[in-house]
Amino acid sequence: MTKIPLKTTLIGLSCLFLGACANQAKVNSNFENALVQKYCGADFFNENLEKIQKNDDIIYTGINTGLIARNCKEFNKSNEFFDAAEDAYKYDVDLESVGKKGAKLAATTLINDSIVDYDGSLYERIMVNVYKGLNFMNLNDYTNARVEFNRALMRQDKAKEYFAAQIAQNREDLEKAKKEDPNYTKNMNENSKVIEEQYNSLFKEFDTTKKFVNPYATYIASVFFFMDQDYRKAADLFREVAIINPKNKEIQKEAKIFNNYAKKINSKNNKKYIFVVYENGMGVVKDEFSITLPFIVNKNIISTSLALQTLKKREASFENLNINGINTTEVVDLDDIVATEFKINMPAMISKALAQTIIKITLNAAVANNDSSGGWFSLASSVATAATNKADVRSWRGLPKSISVAMIENSGSISIKDPQRQEIYQNNIDKNKNALIIVRSFAPYLPTSVDLIQK
Repeated sequence: MTKIPLKTTLIGLSCLFLGACANQAKVNSNFENALVQKYCGADFFNENLEKIQKNDDIIYTGINTGLIARNCKEFNKSNEFFDAAEDAYKYDVDLESVGKKGAKLAATTLINDSIVDYDGSLYERIMVNVYKGLNFMNLNDYTNARVEFNRALMRQDKAKEYFAAQIAQNREDLEKAKKEDPNYTKNMNENSKVIEEQYNSLFKEFDTTKKFVNPYATYIASVFFFMDQDYRKAADLFREVAIINPKNKEIQKEAKIFNNYAKKINSKNNKKYIFVVYENGMGVVKDEFSITLPFIVNKNIISTSLALQTLKKREASFENLNINGINTTEVVDLDDIVATEFKINMPAMISKALAQTIIKITLNAAVANNDSSGGWFSLASSVATAATNKADVRSWRGLPKSISVAMIENSGSISIKDPQRQEIYQNNIDKNKNALIIVRSFAPYLPTSVDLIQK
């Protein structure tokens, strides 16, 4: 057997770590380009379907490719990818065995979170069911659409329970860390305060809340039930949206109409409506930043850099759209929904990042004290630590920044214009049906996607 020189091995390992991190950024960029440029070719979808079949980061691949397929109006294909992601949420995340969780924790502690499959976020799970529901509406399958919207609402309720449990778990983890690390006060407590100060400015950009509620999921579900003539359920759901938006005149107007239909459920009402939902811009995504902090290891103070997740805001498209002379009104800032979940999970993320760093520098110190290779082992350990000092920046790259809506009586035609009064969509609508129009604009200079659903 040929022996591989030590230096070659070390360089190879370093390239492996660095290559994996660089590849993640490239995949993020590829998904975004495919979405906004409408990569709708069979080769693109088949390539990502092969990844899923090979169990290659199913959730990350599924949610991103599923949205790209939806933007291509490939609604069945979109649901195929979303189904794969949802199954992975259930079997690979929710029902993950204790042994598998332990192995994943060990791997991510020694290297970083990006080497294991993406678990996803709760707001993403809710949106998977929202988009599956819309896909089924596009396919005129209202039975399965009802299932998906009910699942979205159920996930939203579960999210509230999860976050209450997560806050309690954060406290428990901190108490455990205090017992295990003799230098806890310096290494964890004081460094946590420094990191939290860095995040304070971040959260000034968002309106976070202690209650996790996604009004978009509730709004779109209520519109579905209205179009499916389940007026009581539609009105009950819409009441939640109205409570969250007490000063929004458009929402209060719609709530009144929904309530009137619920009260007149047994009487004939011939008025039909057009609901316009405008998905605006590109939503916030995960990014990373580095900070250098002091750690005490074997009574020595070692300053080292660690990478942490942060949120990066992106640009809006049109401020609003004009629908037959009426402007859409914002009903939810999805960036705030993402920031709320991020803020609740932040203490656990900080604690894990600090624990990862402590373990790595402790190993580096041990290697340095016992290095008989002329410094190559110490170099390898330091290079590996630097190469793996990366935050996991995977997320659903194509969600909108905000949602605005308008509801008008169906007069048989619709004209949608941008703020400069340039018409971006015009169509005739069956006056005997209700209609839902989803408008997706990534940026003012990019083509606008429009879906029309009538029932």
